[in-house]
Amino acid sequence: MKKIIFHIVLIVSISSSVFAQDGPINVTFFGSSVCRGAGAEDNHGYAWQFFHSGAIDTLNYKYLNASTGGDNTIKVEKEDRVTKKLFPTNPDIVVMGLSLGNEGIRGPEDDNGRERILEQYRSRLLSLIDSLDHLGIKPVIVNCYANTHFNASQYAITQRMNRIINTWKYPSVNVLGTIDDLHGKWVEGYFRDPLHPNTEGHREMSYAIVPSLFDAMLIGKPTPMYDWNKSFSTIKNDNNAENPLSLDLKHTMHSFSLSLRFKKATQGSIAGFTSDNTGHHIDVADNTLHYKTLSYQYENNDSWMHVVLSHSYANQKTMLFVNGELVGSVREQLSPDQVYFGGTSSFTELKDITLHRSSLNESEAVDLFNKKFIQSSLEFYNPLTKAHQGTELENYAQSMTRLKLSDKVTLQHNKVQF
Repeated sequence: MKKIIFHIVLIVSISSSVFAQDGPINVTFFGSSVCRGAGAEDNHGYAWQFFHSGAIDTLNYKYLNASTGGDNTIKVEKEDRVTKKLFPTNPDIVVMGLSLGNEGIRGPEDDNGRERILEQYRSRLLSLIDSLDHLGIKPVIVNCYANTHFNASQYAITQRMNRIINTWKYPSVNVLGTIDDLHGKWVEGYFRDPLHPNTEGHREMSYAIVPSLFDAMLIGKPTPMYDWNKSFSTIKNDNNAENPLSLDLKHTMHSFSLSLRFKKATQGSIAGFTSDNTGHHIDVADNTLHYKTLSYQYENNDSWMHVVLSHSYANQKTMLFVNGELVGSVREQLSPDQVYFGGTSSFTELKDITLHRSSLNESEAVDLFNKKFIQSSLEFYNPLTKAHQGTELENYAQSMTRLKLSDKVTLQHNKVQF
C-alpha cells in the first residue's frame, strides 16, 4: 500500500501505468474540514462538486474523502491519520487539504510569531509532500484560502505562503482567488460561517481545479517554470481576424485571469474573451491600452509591457493590471466560453501568454510582471519563444487544453540571442 500525506489540498498522482490497473484510479481528498466539505449542503464541498460536475471522467477516477475537521500538519502526524484514515482508501491520487487557520496563524500578535507559524507550516508541508514524491506519489497543493477572522497581517502571510508554494516543483490550486474579498475574508454570500464557505462558495473553489490536471500528470507533464528565453512571436493579422489564438473552454470557468506581454501593436484588440456570445476586448489605440472604461497611456519606446486581466466572479469585478500596477476595475460578472490572444490588431508582438482558473490579486500580478511564475490553477501557458508549426500551440501547463491558431493569421518567430 502506498504512503501518503497532506495539505491544503494535495492532489497526488502516480505514473501513467495506473491506467493499466483493474478498475478506476482512486482519488482521496485528505485534509481538514473545508476539504471534507464543511459548510456545504450534505458536505458536498469543492472536492465532491469537482468530481460530480462533469469536469472529470468518473469512469477513470473514483472519488474518496478521508479528511478530518480541525486537522493541521501536527495533528495529522500526531494522530497518525495517514495509517488510520488514508491508507484504507488505497489511494492512487491524494488531495490533501489543510489551512493556515488551523495551523494557528491567528494566535500570534506580532510578526515574529506569525513568521514561526508560517515556517512551521511551510517546512512540515514541504517535508510531507517530498515524502510522497519519493514514494512515487506526486502531489498537487491546493493553496491557502480565506477566513473571515483574518486581519491584514494574516492575509499578507496567506498570500506569502501561496507565493512560496508557487516556487515548488509540485502543481497547486489557487482557491484563494475564487471567493477572497481581496482583504482575506470570504465574499459576502459565499460562506456559512467565518471558517467555512457555503455550497456556492465551495462551488467557486471547485472551478479553480484544472479539469484535465490528473490526465496531464498521468502522461508525465511536469510542473511548468518560466521560460527566460528572450525570443518572441509576432501575429500578422491582415484579415482582421478577431481571435487569432483561441482557447475554447469545455468546462465552466468563473474566476479567471489572462496575461501577456506585448511590445508593439497596431490599432485594434490584442486579447480578450467571449461570454454569452459577447466579446470583451483589451484594445490598443494611440499608445493607450483600453479595457471598457479603463485606460492606460504608455510610451511607444520598444519596451515590453505586461498586462493582466483578472476577473473575480464572486466579487463581480474585473481588474486590469499593467506592469504590476492596478489600473482600475470594472463591475461585472462573467463566465467565459472562449479566451483569445492577439486580436484585430494587424501586427502584435507577443510573449508569455497565460490563462489561470482563478482571479490573481495585486501581489500575484506583481509577481507575474517580475517573472515569478504562478503555476497554481494554470490552464494554459506558452512563452511564444519557439518557432511554431501546425494549427495548435503547445500547452506547457499541466493541462490538456490546446490553443488554436487561426488560418487567417501568420505567427512569426523572432529569435533573440541571450
